[in-house]
Amino acid sequence: MRLLTFFGMDAMALTRAQFRPKQIWQLPLLLTSLGLFGYAGYLVIDPKPGLTLAQRIDVAQIYVRRNEPETAITLLNKELNASKIPPAQEARIHLLLAESLAKGQQVNHLNIESNHEQIIEQTSMALKLGVKGDADTYRRLAESYQAMDKSGDAIAAYRRAAELDPDHSSPLLRRVVELQLASDNSQGAEAALSQYLKSAELPPEDRAWAMGRKARILADRGEVKEAGELLEEALKLDANPLAQGAAHYYQGYCAWKQDDLPQAERLLRVARDQLKAGDPLDAHAAYLLGRIYQKKDDPRQAISFYDYVVNEHPESDPAPLARLGRGQCRILLGEAEPGLADLHELVRFIAAKPSRDTYRLPAIAGFQQALSTLSAQENLKGALEVLADEQSLDANPGPDFFGRLGAIYERRADQLEKSPVNIAKAEDVAKQQEQVSALRANAGQAYAALSHKLTGADDRANAEALWHAIGLFDRAGAGQLTIVALEQFLVDRPSDALAPEARLRLGRAYLAGGQFDKAIKVFQVNQFLSPQSLAASKSGVPLAQTYIAMGSEHFAKAERVLLAVVENNPILTPEAEEFREALFELAQLYYRTGRYEEAIGRLEEMTQRYPNDTQSGRITFLMADSYRKSAALLADAAKVPATQPTVAAGAAATPTPAELAAARDEAAAARTQRLTRAGDLFSQTIERFGRPDSSSAPTDVLYQKLAWFYRADCMFDLGRYEDAIRFYSSATLRYQDDPAALAGYIQIVNAYCALGRREDARAANERARWLLRKMPTDAFDKAKSSLSKQYWDDWLKWSSDSGLLAHR
Repeated sequence: MRLLTFFGMDAMALTRAQFRPKQIWQLPLLLTSLGLFGYAGYLVIDPKPGLTLAQRIDVAQIYVRRNEPETAITLLNKELNASKIPPAQEARIHLLLAESLAKGQQVNHLNIESNHEQIIEQTSMALKLGVKGDADTYRRLAESYQAMDKSGDAIAAYRRAAELDPDHSSPLLRRVVELQLASDNSQGAEAALSQYLKSAELPPEDRAWAMGRKARILADRGEVKEAGELLEEALKLDANPLAQGAAHYYQGYCAWKQDDLPQAERLLRVARDQLKAGDPLDAHAAYLLGRIYQKKDDPRQAISFYDYVVNEHPESDPAPLARLGRGQCRILLGEAEPGLADLHELVRFIAAKPSRDTYRLPAIAGFQQALSTLSAQENLKGALEVLADEQSLDANPGPDFFGRLGAIYERRADQLEKSPVNIAKAEDVAKQQEQVSALRANAGQAYAALSHKLTGADDRANAEALWHAIGLFDRAGAGQLTIVALEQFLVDRPSDALAPEARLRLGRAYLAGGQFDKAIKVFQVNQFLSPQSLAASKSGVPLAQTYIAMGSEHFAKAERVLLAVVENNPILTPEAEEFREALFELAQLYYRTGRYEEAIGRLEEMTQRYPNDTQSGRITFLMADSYRKSAALLADAAKVPATQPTVAAGAAATPTPAELAAARDEAAAARTQRLTRAGDLFSQTIERFGRPDSSSAPTDVLYQKLAWFYRADCMFDLGRYEDAIRFYSSATLRYQDDPAALAGYIQIVNAYCALGRREDARAANERARWLLRKMPTDAFDKAKSSLSKQYWDDWLKWSSDSGLLAHR
């Protein structure tokens, strides 16, 4: 059999009490014990056979009575290891082991869970083997059940102990009542009290105690008058100050239930004067006074009472709720950090043991009050902590919780987005944006959970919550969450009025996620199912963008879709955002495919229709570059052809030299006009973009840089070399850490050469070499420059040494 050991035996040995006659219950037992103990000592020194098993068990029992339970446990373990033990004797050993463990805890002031488990196990084994337990057996069993938070088993054991010893049942029945009240079983407690009060031989002090407890139950039920009558009678039964203090406490409690705060405060203060500091009701009275002052909007005075309960009565029943009240008051005073610490500690306390579940609902109600305070104070970070505490106490909260959670997450995201950040530090900006997106995604998930909770209960609210979640996911850039929510919306509500808009959003989400085939299908279905809806018309632009993203072989499809949006569209007018987007996409498509004349036409249309467009910088740049590139195409037409084309028989007549010259002159004039126009538009682009910062889009930053250099290129191509040198100089100064500046210097050198200013050209070449030396190495990363730093060094050295820049 397994040996039983006592945890904490060393401590027992150190604190072993000296044997004193006053510790023995009665003189005959003392004399018998002394005789058996002397013989047991003799056997320990010189063990010889002769004692029966029953006598050896008696010896162990003597050690227990002498407050030496560890020795008893050692002897009893030896007996359990014997080969054969009669059931009756084995039962007695198990029962005595349980008694030894209980005695050890009592002597050494211990309360160890594993010992209580052993007491329960050993007692249960003894009872199964046929022992008829007495009142002490069941009392001991009940105390261990109580320590293990097994209230139901403890109550049953206390009742059995009271039945076996009716003459000493009062303290046991009191424990039954207290356990039932602590378990929120007021009905069972009232029944037990009624039975308790039936005893005609009940001492007045015990009767007064029972009346007080019953009065509280009646007051909680709203029967305050009946409770008051009981308390008046209780005051007459026992003049002891402690009993009087208890009665006054319950009277104060009744006044509190009736919202008579002045009377409640007076009676509770009287009660505290009469009760001892260590009395449990003193803690209850102080807690109620804290509640009274909290209700009177005096949080500092309330905290003083809550502090007393938490610090002086930490194990009392109201201590957890006092911590809750203190946390609420601290938050009300703006002391959020210690206040939240109180709430977090309360959560840990409740979660530690199942028996503390009775505090769960009051705690949740208190958390909701704290949430309201923090929300009004705009302490949304703290509010989220309180919501987390609330959810930890309720694993399956109702719809209201998720509505509050979503609203706080959403407000916190807006608050953080508006908070100041150092825009000069890109990592700080990125971190803030990441946090804002995460908060909005969390808000979306809370509203999605709210929608799920409302399924079957409120169809309209269900749809509104899910739609709101979709909007939050979209703003957060949480593509996959957006897709899942939209797919769910369309599965649940295919005929909903918002279904076309949902399909439009779903297609955009697919497009953003690179799921092009799904995006095209959703957009086309939207146009087919809801051809007259605004959402279906809005599907055109993202459908075209999807085709464009799929590659040049789909550009023709994209063009047809975009033309359908901007030409003869009865639903979308030029004032619509989608019309503007389609026009811009069409212009970009023409630009990308080298159809510069058509690009210019669409871009000119945009500048006329939308003079204050937010993308005016991009529009102006694309128009300028379309003029520049179309001018480059005209350059060939302005040249004299090397040979005349051969004309087949029957073809049109060959142009005359005069006609060819006129065509060349016309092309040259058009080229000059376009380059001039391009230069002006590049200047406008620079002005409209202004100085870029960390919030500028990468495309805008690139277009602005190109505008500086392309403007100079236009002047160079026009032969306006002085203007070209001036513009290149401005561009290279602005972008002196960019390899593009080196290309600009080469053009400056070329312009000086074209002007015959060789010295200036050579000086410009040397400035370029100096600029190259000081330019950071990472400026030539493949992602930033197609030419290496060494290439540029070789080129500039060659141009310097070649003699091309020598004075002539």
